[in-house]
Amino acid sequence: MRTRTLTHAALAASMLAGLAATAPSAGAAPESGAAIAAPRARVCLVIDPSYSEVGVRLGHVGWMVQDTARNRWVGGATEIGGLGAQPGANPDRAAAGSWSASGTYRAIIDTFKAKRGGYEKMRCRYSRHGDADNAVRVFNRSTYRAYYLLTDNCLTRSVTAFKTYSSEFRSLPDGKRTRPNAYYDDTLRGWTTVRL
Repeated sequence: MRTRTLTHAALAASMLAGLAATAPSAGAAPESGAAIAAPRARVCLVIDPSYSEVGVRLGHVGWMVQDTARNRWVGGATEIGGLGAQPGANPDRAAAGSWSASGTYRAIIDTFKAKRGGYEKMRCRYSRHGDADNAVRVFNRSTYRAYYLLTDNCLTRSVTAFKTYSSEFRSLPDGKRTRPNAYYDDTLRGWTTVRL
């Protein structure tokens, strides 16, 4: 399957075209009993492919989802790392370095760039529906757990956000014991690539 690379302008045009195609024309009433198609939602895995730990180029990821109910985007990442559990992890306080934010598409991209200079691209896919509040709630809850490089990390938390955002992503592999670069390159093959 071929992966497409888009610019921000091309992605925005594509998204607007998709919304226009699903919206009824001005003044047109829906046919009796016909359902109006809802705008399509979108998820994106944002990657810093250059991130290394213990001399191994692992990659680092964060997540973005479209909040169609509020015409905005939300996203976040766990910007901490290490081989074992994060020192001082406390169930009453979120780990330093984890974040989530909401705003326009451009604002979330800018937040990623401000948090880590290495974020350079993302892979995105449409969904018929999505619950952005649920994705944020589950991700924010994960930041209270200890970080563990192999099984509870930037990738596993991003994938969990996708799975709770839409049932269409529940079959994604959980990302445990997988390098973020490998997950991005192999598991998300066929998703649309967007350069930041």
